[in-house]
Amino acid sequence: MYAFGRRLTKSAIILAAGAAALSAAGSAFAAGTSAGVSVSNSFTLDYQVGGVSQTQIDTSGSPTLFTVDRKVDVTVATVSGASVSPGETGAELIYGVQNTGNDNVAYRLSIKDVGTDTFDIGTYTARYYTDAGADGVFTPGVDDAGAGTAYTLGSGVTANIAPDAKIWVIISGDVPGTATNGQTDDVILIADSYYPTVSLDPSFASAPGTNITQAASNTMTGAADSVLADTAGSAGAPEDVANDGAHSSTATYTVSAASLTASKTVAVVATNPVDCATDAIAGGFATPGACVVYVISATNAAGATATATNVAISDVLPDEVQFVSAVDAGFSVAGTLSTPGGGCTTICTVGLTGASLAPGATGTVTIRALVR
Repeated sequence: MYAFGRRLTKSAIILAAGAAALSAAGSAFAAGTSAGVSVSNSFTLDYQVGGVSQTQIDTSGSPTLFTVDRKVDVTVATVSGASVSPGETGAELIYGVQNTGNDNVAYRLSIKDVGTDTFDIGTYTARYYTDAGADGVFTPGVDDAGAGTAYTLGSGVTANIAPDAKIWVIISGDVPGTATNGQTDDVILIADSYYPTVSLDPSFASAPGTNITQAASNTMTGAADSVLADTAGSAGAPEDVANDGAHSSTATYTVSAASLTASKTVAVVATNPVDCATDAIAGGFATPGACVVYVISATNAAGATATATNVAISDVLPDEVQFVSAVDAGFSVAGTLSTPGGGCTTICTVGLTGASLAPGATGTVTIRALVR
């Protein structure tokens, strides 16, 4: 009995080494051994009768066999949403789509535009890129270099994606000019699994470009059976539930807008000014020779989420007044103030360009003139 046990232990060690070698022979991924690998296993049994060794039992001539099946698993993750401005064109959302299964897979990409958000771009275009760094991390300017591969959403499939590999999908669209500060557009990207043109399974016989479905039963040998192993994503039923070969994730366009108001007032500085440019405002009557002051005010609301840039103001004074002076104040970026020559009486234009107003800021342009 002791000898028998010792021999069996030795055989078990040999078998374990053989199994390790077999595992190394098939491509191994995070999801495991690649689909279609045929796993063969045999053993030997030695024994004695009356101390005499008997003929060894060796099953290497008829080993047990099974085929590693196709694990179909995909993960869609949001890389970045987008802060957008009303009227912005080509605004982009970025997603990663990773093959977390053990065979090449092609994907049909589609979107679900959430109906409970507060604005809709409506028309979206898509393109995708391979993971240039093969590191699973999106690097702007590297992973989206060039034109990528244009893709028509909801039609056809991507190129084959290898196990563990990832593609970057960029959805773009034009923001309506009517979109307002704080509005959102939620866009769900869905990736559904389709058979590739080339499989890792040497016995692959399924039609490329057809939707992968769950195998009814395990055939054990021959071509790999497909097993849907994905989790549910954000799209929900019916587009994406667990174990349906699809996965999804939501990215959001958020409108960041300035909220500007502007007004203009006029007041009499003095009926008989000493120096119209510097006199304190004392009031009076707008008789010929009186000094008047115009104040243009522009305010970006405190609740705005974007700075108003390239603010431009143009004011052509009426011919009934003679320009004296102009100053600007309060702008986050002052910009450039242009004025007509002193004493101008016809088509006298005061302008401000290149100014900025941060949320909560008020900028003014103050113009003084004499009534003619």
